[in-house]
Amino acid sequence: MKLLHRALLLICCLAAYPTSANDDLPVLGDPTAALMSADQEYRLGRAWLRQLRGQTSIMSDPLVQEYAESLVYQLASFSDLKEPDLDIVVINSRQINAFAVPGGVIGLNAGLFLNAHSEDEVGGVVAHEIAHVSQRHFARRYLDSKKVNTAVLAAMLASLAIAIAGDGEAGFAGMAATQAGAIQAQLAYSRQNEQEADRVGMQTLAAAGMDPDAMPRFFERMHNDRQFAGDPPEFLLTHPVTESRIADSRARARALPSPTMSVSPHYLLVQARLRAAFIQGDKQAIDYFERYVNERSALALQAARYGLALSHLRANHYDLSRSLMEQLAAQYPDELWFRLGLAEVALDEGKYPQAITETQRVLKVSPDDYAASILLSKAYLRNKQPEQALPVIKPLLNKRPTDPATWDLAADAYGNSGDRVRALHARAESQFLRGNNSKALQQMGYALADAEGDFALYSKLSGRMKEMKRLSEEKF
Repeated sequence: MKLLHRALLLICCLAAYPTSANDDLPVLGDPTAALMSADQEYRLGRAWLRQLRGQTSIMSDPLVQEYAESLVYQLASFSDLKEPDLDIVVINSRQINAFAVPGGVIGLNAGLFLNAHSEDEVGGVVAHEIAHVSQRHFARRYLDSKKVNTAVLAAMLASLAIAIAGDGEAGFAGMAATQAGAIQAQLAYSRQNEQEADRVGMQTLAAAGMDPDAMPRFFERMHNDRQFAGDPPEFLLTHPVTESRIADSRARARALPSPTMSVSPHYLLVQARLRAAFIQGDKQAIDYFERYVNERSALALQAARYGLALSHLRANHYDLSRSLMEQLAAQYPDELWFRLGLAEVALDEGKYPQAITETQRVLKVSPDDYAASILLSKAYLRNKQPEQALPVIKPLLNKRPTDPATWDLAADAYGNSGDRVRALHARAESQFLRGNNSKALQQMGYALADAEGDFALYSKLSGRMKEMKRLSEEKF
């Protein structure tokens, strides 16, 4: 994972390089516009995201995804980003890290949620990453650097894919072969960039009603912890933290308004959910949460019981898991996560009608709930009701056209409904979003061959196939 995140930062830096043939033209206004337009950054960021999804483990937990998106967009709405159009991914890693790629791709490691002591601390890291994007640090950092031509950029992207796939030495050897060695030596953000991201990020935190001191507090704890560990947290490898930087950020935080301290119940629940998934061994997970079921804090006790229920579910102790979820749902009727927990138990146990009932109950209260929609779709599909799943999946595709997991569900639903053309199209979209361009185009070819009798559908698919080709071959 260290090699992965060195590679992640490399692609952020690459986005800053100019590739236009007209690079000698005078620039008015923002000088970074000569390097790469906002639209180019967006397309490069999504091209990189497709590679990432195909080469590393992304969490597919809809509850964790929904929480992460809610937190990032909450902070983005108070940032300098204008009309933020973001893609948020949660990396399936216990390491502490986060990254932002030009064009609005925000990545958060599961380890960030596991190790932060509060939602405000996670918010501090997120706000810092958003600031790197809003201030265009990647472009500004390399404004006067040596230009990289399209061929070199393409070779570096190919080497990046190798590094992400796990063959780090080969990947970085490829980068060196394409003149990336000099770039890699400059990967660390400048001190000025880091301080500005701290300052702007803390302003975002304060504007969002969160604690600006949470950022230096979390950085200081990581800085202190590294003294007792062989390897520093991955975040520190790409975001160097010094004592002077911590002191400076603390001084800035004191000048900002401090909100009334509060505990986020959803943060505690998502942290418990991730711990239940990451602790090695079913018995170890159960033992861990049983140690905390006598917590004095009501919210901490709620989270511990939720984590215990999920740990029993992980161990296939369905009766115990269901009993705990039912108690939580009865005690906290306004918390929809416990109803969804009951749906998860029923789904895993094979009681699909019960899972359908529980998720429908949630959707009556919260019609746009992403996690409930995903669970309901899965329940319908496993209950051999693909025609019922499609009306749930189609709105998700409209709202989340870049979510490969939703396209997977659509492929199953269409395929089991006998709609071969749309099933092939959905598989093509899923493959494309995971960076498997050749497989995606192959599936689109099959879909086009079967759609020849339907002019409107054929025209739509033909246009989409051309767009896939263009995006897969695009040079920056």
